Amino acid sequence: MTRLAVGLGVAAVSATLGAAVSLATMLPGVLALAGTGALVGLAVFLLWPWAVLPVGIVGGAVAGGLVGGGDVRTYVAAHLLVLAVGGIAVLIRYALGFSAGRRRTSADTGMMLVVGLTLAAACYGLAVGNLPTEVVVAAYQIAILPLYFFLATHTLTTHRRLAAAGLLYVGVVAVLAAISMTVPGRHGGLLTLLAVPMLAWFAGHYRGWRRLAAVLLAGLFAIDVVLASYRGIWLAAGVTLLTMLIFGGRAVRTGLGATATVGLVVAALLALQPGVRERAQEIGIGLQQSAGYRASESSVGLDVFADRPVLGAGLGQSTTDVYLADFALTDVGPVYHAFYVTLLANVGLVGLALVLWPVLRGIRAGLADPSGPALPFAALCCGFLGAAVFAAPSDGHWELGLLPALALLTARPAGQVRQPPPGRPRLPVRVPEAVR
Repeated sequence: MTRLAVGLGVAAVSATLGAAVSLATMLPGVLALAGTGALVGLAVFLLWPWAVLPVGIVGGAVAGGLVGGGDVRTYVAAHLLVLAVGGIAVLIRYALGFSAGRRRTSADTGMMLVVGLTLAAACYGLAVGNLPTEVVVAAYQIAILPLYFFLATHTLTTHRRLAAAGLLYVGVVAVLAAISMTVPGRHGGLLTLLAVPMLAWFAGHYRGWRRLAAVLLAGLFAIDVVLASYRGIWLAAGVTLLTMLIFGGRAVRTGLGATATVGLVVAALLALQPGVRERAQEIGIGLQQSAGYRASESSVGLDVFADRPVLGAGLGQSTTDVYLADFALTDVGPVYHAFYVTLLANVGLVGLALVLWPVLRGIRAGLADPSGPALPFAALCCGFLGAAVFAAPSDGHWELGLLPALALLTARPAGQVRQPPPGRPRLPVRVPEAVR
C-alpha cells in the first residue's frame, strides 16, 4: 500500500509539473504566470506540506507586489491562490494516504464555530439585501482566521515540520529584509515582526552559534520593524515586547536584551547607508500623520452596531452616501479601519465573542508556559489583538488565525516536564545533606 501511494504521489507531481509547462505556453500574460505558479506550488506542497504557510505568507506578499504593484486586490488574490493550492495539496495527500493526520487542539471547536458564523452571517447578509461583492469582502475578513488555523494544524503536525517551516520562513524573510533595508520608502515590518520574538526566545535559551545566529537575525529584523513607519506594526511590537517581559523568565529577558543590544549596533552600522537614512526620515512622517478618515469610518460602524448590537447587520452591510473629509460622499463599510468595529457592525457581540474565543484559548496556552516556545506566539497574538483596535488591513488579520495555532502546537501538554533545549547545559542538582 505504501509503495502504491508513493508511486501515485510521484506520478501526480510529474503530471503537475508537465501541466505547468503546457499551461505556460497556452495562457496569456498574468494568467499563464498565475497558473504555472499554482501548479508548481501544488507539486511542492505535495512533497513538503510544511511549506504551505511560509510560502503562502511570503510568496503571496512577493507575488502581489510584483504583479499588482501594490494593488490590494491583486495582493489578496495572490495570497489566497497560494493558500488554496496548499489546501488542495493537503486534500490530495489525505486521499493518497500520505497525510499523518492533524494535530488536535483545544481551539478546534472554536474555529469551527467561526466557520459556521461566517456562513450564517453571509446568508443573513444576502437575505437582507447586502451586495454579494460586499458579503464576500466581509466574509474574507473573518474566514481568513480559521483558514490559517486549520492549515497550520494540518501541515505542521510534528516538531520537525515546525522547525523546517520556521527555518524556511526566517531564511526567505532575511533575504527580503536585507534587500529592502536600504530602499527608501515605507515598507516592511509585518513579516519581520512575526520572527523577532521567536528569535529572541532562541537567543535566551540556546548557546554557541545558535544564539549568535538568532541574535543577529533578531537585531536585523527589529530594525526593519522600526523602519517600517507603520503605527499599527509599532503598537503590535510594543505590546508583544511588554507581554514577553511580564510573562517571560530570565532567559526570555536575556534574549530580548541581547536582541536590543545587537540591534543598536547594527543600526549604527546601517546608518552609514543613504537609503537607510532616508527610510529613517519616514519615521517622523509616520508619527506626525493624522489618522485621517479612520475615526470617522469607525464612528459609522459603531452607529450600525448600536442599531443591531447582538447579531449585527449581516456580512456585507454598508452605509451609503456618507460625507468624509477628502472623500466627499462615499459608501462606508463593510470593512472599517478597526477590526473590532468591523466585527461589531457585521456580526455583533455574538460574532465578536465567537471570533475571540479560540484566539484567547491560544494566548492562554502560550502564557501558561512562560519558559516554552509557545510564549513568543502568544505574545505576538496579544500584540496584534492590541493593534486590531486601530487597524483592519485589507488582507485581513490572518495573524490572529496563525498565531493561536502555533501557540497551541508548541505549548507544553498538561503534566509534561519540559526538557532543556539542545545546547543548553543542565544545571547540577544539589542534594540536601539529610538525603546523602
